[in-house]
Amino acid sequence: MSPNDRKMFAPLRQREAVSPEAKLFAILSGYEAGTIAADLAEKLVHGGLAVGTRALVTKRVGEMLDGLEQAGRVERIPDGRYRAVRPQR
Repeated sequence: MSPNDRKMFAPLRQREAVSPEAKLFAILSGYEAGTIAADLAEKLVHGGLAVGTRALVTKRVGEMLDGLEQAGRVERIPDGRYRAVRPQR
């Protein structure tokens, strides 16, 4: 975890071992039709999972979504929304 992520996504409980990407993916999984980075950032902040200004959290969420997209865990829909990729059974 980068030093900036340690500040923005600081664990609320001692020894919380959930990465910022895992938190983001968990929230994104609840959106069947997908959503945008700004909505995810707001959900993280209002849920107490991130701190910072709206612009900085949204920017970092966008960067994380790009990384998750490259890893194949998230896909971008043509209208700009992101959605979680469900594993094939």
